[in-house]
Amino acid sequence: MPDPACAALRPWLPELADGRPLPAEAAHLAAHLSTCPACQAELTQLRTLFADLDALPAEVPPLALRDDFLAMLAQEKAALAASTPAAPGLTAQRGEQPLAIQLPQNPGPRPQAPGTNNWVRIAASVALVAIGAVLGLLLRGGAPAAQVASVAAPAQPPLSAQLAAARQRPASASQRLLLVSQAPAAVVEPGDPAVLALIHTLDTDPNPNVRLAACDALFRLRADPRVGPALVEALPLQTDPNVQITLIETLVTLREKRAVPQLEQMSRQPEVLPAVRQQAESGLGQLI
Repeated sequence: MPDPACAALRPWLPELADGRPLPAEAAHLAAHLSTCPACQAELTQLRTLFADLDALPAEVPPLALRDDFLAMLAQEKAALAASTPAAPGLTAQRGEQPLAIQLPQNPGPRPQAPGTNNWVRIAASVALVAIGAVLGLLLRGGAPAAQVASVAAPAQPPLSAQLAAARQRPASASQRLLLVSQAPAAVVEPGDPAVLALIHTLDTDPNPNVRLAACDALFRLRADPRVGPALVEALPLQTDPNVQITLIETLVTLREKRAVPQLEQMSRQPEVLPAVRQQAESGLGQLI
């Protein structure tokens, strides 16, 4: 059965690895860390991971990115114009002068909403602003254009480093979700540190959708011996009912009998939603 102190300390290990002390509410866990080889090893792995991440060179996008994006944008706009039917009588006002919008006739597809073209213009404007920001980054510091153009795109950092970076310097939930969803295909070696990063994502990410994706990724990586115990220890840390139910289903599918004490406790907790308690009871029936 997993040590409850290990599960309680795990969410704080990234803070310790980053050089920050335990907060007052977790100060009592320092004694456990000094006597637990498993937590010490995990802390050492995280420190190594963070050190590797800090040593990565700064990424500089190539200037060809702008040309590639503009070509893609033009292709998408052309495809949209070819598939959008004419809207009779539709005009756009610009000052006092109405501008007739001429679109090619095509009776096949369903007519688009009148605001579609506006959204295309907005998306194109946002994209061009983003390109301007990238070019500003490229040219910052007065580097000659020829020198900047010769910079090759750097090698992609390991997935574990990207996941750790998303946690250290918080990325958007959609970016974290994309990284997590890529993990099963990227992990190809036993002991890959990306598995550890996924475990911490499941334990600590503030977005329930990202935690759900981490649970699914870990299930796909279930051959790793760290996955089963980590899923068991993650169960009492979850508060979102969707994540709780998904995690219970995953543990039952894996026939993870080490989860029985956690499920028994969850099935008796009055503050747990009835649907979650029912799922815990069902899981107990299948594991015992």
